[in-house]
Amino acid sequence: MTTEQTPPLVTVLMPAYNASGYIADAAQSVFAQGVDDLELLAIDDGSIDGCIDELMALGDSRIRVVAQANAGLVAALNRGLDEARGTFIARMDADDLLPEGRLRAQLSWMAEHPARIICGTDYELFEAATGYVRTPRIDKACRQRLLLGSCHCGASVMIRRSVIEETGIRFDPAFVHAEDYEFFTRLCAYGEIGNVPMLGYRYRIHAKSVSNRHAEVQRASHLLAASRYAESIGVTPLPDDVLTRLMWPSGSSRTGLVLGTAAAAARAWVRYRGADIARFGGRRVFEAAAAARSRD
Repeated sequence: MTTEQTPPLVTVLMPAYNASGYIADAAQSVFAQGVDDLELLAIDDGSIDGCIDELMALGDSRIRVVAQANAGLVAALNRGLDEARGTFIARMDADDLLPEGRLRAQLSWMAEHPARIICGTDYELFEAATGYVRTPRIDKACRQRLLLGSCHCGASVMIRRSVIEETGIRFDPAFVHAEDYEFFTRLCAYGEIGNVPMLGYRYRIHAKSVSNRHAEVQRASHLLAASRYAESIGVTPLPDDVLTRLMWPSGSSRTGLVLGTAAAAARAWVRYRGADIARFGGRRVFEAAAAARSRD
């Protein structure tokens, strides 16, 4: 039983801004996880559409709402990291859904070794666009994928909160719309990362989706994050124009990783930066590319 004196095992951090019509279903997918020892922490970023009333109408005592003036997603996420009380912080967005079993699987993976600090899952797109995205599994493959883009679906992850507290790492507003990716490139320096081999997140694509509305800003933030991460591990960054061709083929608004072309992008990196990859990964081909090849 979670009380003010007894923190929950898991804080599910859910930023919310004008998510009417979606937020109740999102919350119910959390409560259907079979993990009772949790809090659903909704950061209300100045919503004006009544979505918080819809959330509170569920009448579940595990809901905790923290309201703030509208300041954007990055500010809401950082407020959530500050407010979270759980041993683990699990992310989700207010218009998406958690398939059954995600939280249990992530807790089991984290429990296997205390060095594990970030755990994501596979995910699928639904509504205006559809598709299944397989994520890299093991730590090494995830770090290799980070040279191109995020190795996690940002809202699918579970993070060990002690690492957040000890490092003080927060989301950087300079990387708006690619804040998850840049956040992972810094946090991964403090422990093992990976993804559980399961469908753990359903990502709704609709007119309000960031990937549709802010494609150019997202792309610029992504390129800067990729360059800084490569430099931080001693790998020569790809030129922006080359990485752009790899990640956004034919001018797509969403990255090649989301569109399922991760293997092709990884193989192209190997051709372009073979020596760097050999030095960093000890292999000619990304494990991430090998894992994704069947879906490319």
